[in-house]
Amino acid sequence: MIQDFECRPQDSDQGMLSVIRTYNLPIPEIYVKQEEILRFASLEKEQNQKPFFTIPFDHTLEAQAMGGKVRYGNEMAGPRAEEPIYKNLEELGALPAMEFLHGRMKETLEACRKLREQGEEVMFQISGPLTIWNTLIDVKHILKGIRKSPDQMEELFRIMETELLRLLVEVRKTGVRIVSYADSAGSVRILGPKSMEWMTRIFTFPFLKHASSVLGEEMSMILCPKTAFALTGTGLGKRNEYVLPKEMTYQEACIYVAGKVKFPSQMCINQKNTRIGNGKLMTIELNEVTEKNEG
Repeated sequence: MIQDFECRPQDSDQGMLSVIRTYNLPIPEIYVKQEEILRFASLEKEQNQKPFFTIPFDHTLEAQAMGGKVRYGNEMAGPRAEEPIYKNLEELGALPAMEFLHGRMKETLEACRKLREQGEEVMFQISGPLTIWNTLIDVKHILKGIRKSPDQMEELFRIMETELLRLLVEVRKTGVRIVSYADSAGSVRILGPKSMEWMTRIFTFPFLKHASSVLGEEMSMILCPKTAFALTGTGLGKRNEYVLPKEMTYQEACIYVAGKVKFPSQMCINQKNTRIGNGKLMTIELNEVTEKNEG
């Protein structure tokens, strides 16, 4: 059985928005121009006392890079979907590949590259498929499709896996060592236990297996506890631990194990100054499953 995790993404959102208000940062420039992205990331890191820069600042970047329409919000609300651009699953199946060479995605990746050239640590936030689709289509079509049209949804998940792996490769090229993966729109509470288990087998496990190869020996992917619970609840992953040399915060530990551990997953990475008192970092190890059993 898959446990749920009480996610509080609004905590991270409010931390970002507080920086915008404090320094009267320009919108939409802080999301779309490299120099302003760098300024925003630096101020956010300082104000929230993080050991790394967090980029991007919201969860609409991937969808926008595939043609999604985004409202950049203001100092009280971050970027959100403007309106769905697809009306049904058939249209969603024809969505374009992510654009890396132009627009906001290009500026974001270049900001990461510049920070790494300066020796700074960056955590690149990667969103899962339901979070991305939520910007592209009314999510009710996705939820219905999982229940009524699993073959069609399986193909859509394959498309999304390909795109997220392409993105991970581009992030690796910038020199970033840590990425986070979360799909807040895809939880037990939203999907239900049966659909959550199906999605974990059809998408999450295969995606992470393939992502592990892309990560290589230099990178780590921090998993949201929702994802970790989905993997352990389905028997596709198991808990492990990595012994740290000294007491650290979770955020510090994730930097320390970059390249040493594939999937840290002890708590929400957005929780500040949370110390690991026993010196053991909890991780997820993916089980060996045959291709047939992957779905």
